[in-house]
Amino acid sequence: MKIRKCIIVFLCAVFVLPLAACKEHGSDVLDRNVTTYRIDATYDGMNTVTASAEITYVNNYDVGLPELKFHLYPNAFREGAKYQPVHESERAAAFPRGASYGGIAISNLSRGGEAVEVTLAGEDEDILAVPLDSVLQPMSSVTVRMDFTLTLPYARHRFGMTDKSVNLGNWYPIACVYSGGGFLTDPYYATGDPFYSEIANYEVKLTAPGSLNIAATGSSTTVAEGDKTVCTASARAVRDFAAVIGTFDVATVKAGDVDVQYFYYDDGEAEASLRTAADALAVFSEKYGAYPYDTYTVVQTGFLQGGMEYPQLVMISDALNPSLYKEAIVHETAHQWFYGLVGNDQIRTPWLDEALAEYSTYLFYKWKPEYEVPFEDKIADTLSGFILYCDVYKHGGRDDTSMTRALNEYDNQSEYTYLTYAKGALLFDSLRRTIGDVRFEAALKSYVETYFLQTATPDCLIACFEKTAGRDLKGFFDSWTSGKVMLYGD
Repeated sequence: MKIRKCIIVFLCAVFVLPLAACKEHGSDVLDRNVTTYRIDATYDGMNTVTASAEITYVNNYDVGLPELKFHLYPNAFREGAKYQPVHESERAAAFPRGASYGGIAISNLSRGGEAVEVTLAGEDEDILAVPLDSVLQPMSSVTVRMDFTLTLPYARHRFGMTDKSVNLGNWYPIACVYSGGGFLTDPYYATGDPFYSEIANYEVKLTAPGSLNIAATGSSTTVAEGDKTVCTASARAVRDFAAVIGTFDVATVKAGDVDVQYFYYDDGEAEASLRTAADALAVFSEKYGAYPYDTYTVVQTGFLQGGMEYPQLVMISDALNPSLYKEAIVHETAHQWFYGLVGNDQIRTPWLDEALAEYSTYLFYKWKPEYEVPFEDKIADTLSGFILYCDVYKHGGRDDTSMTRALNEYDNQSEYTYLTYAKGALLFDSLRRTIGDVRFEAALKSYVETYFLQTATPDCLIACFEKTAGRDLKGFFDSWTSGKVMLYGD
């Protein structure tokens, strides 16, 4: 892996954006008695990460747990995996050098200081099952320790490496959500974002060769130690932890109390990209409620799709043109509220966060006219694209445009995109026009405040809109999500 020497550029005090709404809750808003992950990981500069993890698991459910289960998402990248991480039609783009494999190997597993056997479960050897010596009662905790080794595929994906960067997304054992009488052990579906996790705290140390620097979730400090670069990161009350390792230029700006950072290696409009991130953070803080964290990081990297959201850190594909690049930054920033601050089951109700993030991107242009992207043009383009899709879809012998599907129930990535993003954005635009801007914005602010750092369902969202609008909206939502709406406004 050839990596050029790191050059760090700070755009200090170039501009300071108002962010009065940020952190208005106070710092104690992030204090939670939740599971804590302590991870010490070292990247060897090639294709291997060795790590140890200490996970203090807190049972915040109202039932006792006889065992724990953890997702091992990297195993989706192993040779012979039943569930491939990308669709066949995207494999060439995701694996530009041809087939490349990765995975995770667990060793030295212990629970409460007692060694236990490593047992893989799940549909695709992607679940680590940890038995308990007694039922873990509500509000009780147990400490699980393990060592693990990651093999990185050469892949433009959440988890993988390219010539310019290493993406560590969904890379460590993460606790499965307990719901409906059992743990949810869904595999790594190729469609959408097949992840669902609870709020947790993180203390992570990442070590890499000294020629590299590291972007990570949370507040971090990076120092040189001999021929190594060491990043120590801390994040409270977040749903996941991600990092990107590479040779980056770094631009920063202070937006209110928030340090906005931009890690990049090929962006001739870096200052504008940073400004877009800070503007989006400020606007959504004003409209939806305070961004409660100290830092927000945008990273340019090799990635198959336009971008990918993680708490306090988003990945933006280096393959996008400048206008789509900035739009991806806005969309992924909106996810800091819809997925990050208000969680949802991204497998069974993926439209809930994606539709809100997509429509928030359009609203950003409405709220920030200086970007010179007409809001009505965005709606018109989405509508015409959706109508064309429906026409082709119907001529294929199908007329179901329901959005009430789990990820694995969509036929392909295109169907998922049009029905979750495009139709979802049109749903919210129709709703805004129905109840008015003031009530629409008030309802979303109420939604964030009511379900702050919790997990919401579509019914939660509908209830917030009904309360704010003072009218029954269940039928309105059902006509879009469960019905067979083919054209906007039907």
